[in-house]
Amino acid sequence: MDKNKAKNMYHFDATKPVLAILGGSQGSVPFNRHFHNNFKKYIKSNIQILWQCGKADFSDLKELNKYQDIHILPFTENMDVFYSAADLVVSRAGALALSEMALLGKGMVIIPLPKSAGNHQTMNAQTFAQAGCAILVHQTSMASGSLEQVVLELIQNSQKIDLMETNCQKIGIPNATEKITTLIMEIAEG
Repeated sequence: MDKNKAKNMYHFDATKPVLAILGGSQGSVPFNRHFHNNFKKYIKSNIQILWQCGKADFSDLKELNKYQDIHILPFTENMDVFYSAADLVVSRAGALALSEMALLGKGMVIIPLPKSAGNHQTMNAQTFAQAGCAILVHQTSMASGSLEQVVLELIQNSQKIDLMETNCQKIGIPNATEKITTLIMEIAEG
């Protein structure tokens, strides 16, 4: 979907950057607390915020929709519109979200879930950071302002985001689910 059309669907100004926040389908309490405490820094920097907060925290956060530059929602099934509207995405490092963003070529700041099973989110984030399509920020460093510093530097450097997007498209695997399913079936039948 066209970026400007997607921004308009969220009633955003198409000329201003959109930071999309994605803490997974259920949201992320640490993300929600952090961005609730820091959203004005982004707005003052001329950044619009598209934020999927999860159903559990939506009732506490929906009041932020009164700000013209914030669109907060509990959940969306229209991830194509969500991703298309984003100039940069802050996300957890789940495999599905990362594969979607890679396939769509989205520049991202990844904050892995601490203590994820087998530490898989940190390993996913490291892989994407090494491929040049993401910046890894640890959740423990968010309170220091490192997330805002990274996001603001990226938003002010569209060429860096463009490079991240190009690098992501290189590692995105179209039809990955079908390929994995076919391989599993071949092994099972073999």
